[in-house]
Amino acid sequence: MKLKSKWILTVVCMAATFSLIAQSQNKDGKGGDDKAKTKPKPKPIPVYLGKSNRDGGLMPYRQFNELVAQGLTSKDSAGKVFTVTSFMLNYGERNLYEDSVGNPLIVTDYMAQMCEGDTLATFLKNSLTERTKPGDTVYFEMIYVKAPEGYAAHGKTMKFVLTK
Repeated sequence: MKLKSKWILTVVCMAATFSLIAQSQNKDGKGGDDKAKTKPKPKPIPVYLGKSNRDGGLMPYRQFNELVAQGLTSKDSAGKVFTVTSFMLNYGERNLYEDSVGNPLIVTDYMAQMCEGDTLATFLKNSLTERTKPGDTVYFEMIYVKAPEGYAAHGKTMKFVLTK
């Protein structure tokens, strides 16, 4: 009886081993890891604020107002110029409020706007430049660019923290 159960256990283990080997092989019969065959994710194309090389970080709010009026520009590391087709602007405005008993309370108000092309809409450009102040944060996300050859790509996200 013990010999029969050892024999059955051996057959089951061998079947499980062969099953795992068959699952790990690719359709062409070669073994390998599926992760090795996946294409690397393309890197986003660098995007800059205005006609500058600024792509994020601390920035004086007056300089930001000048550069945001110029729109967004994009070029890759080889110098190929891309056209910005759309982007999402997220603006975090820090405001000082007062609670019910008179204590100061700093709260950030957020505004988001999808923009077509490489510049802000006129009403948004005027409104934004009147409201910016030190402590505000501006994000440019979901940036889409178009190459001269016609293909589309993702632009790199930018984050600016406005200072004096």
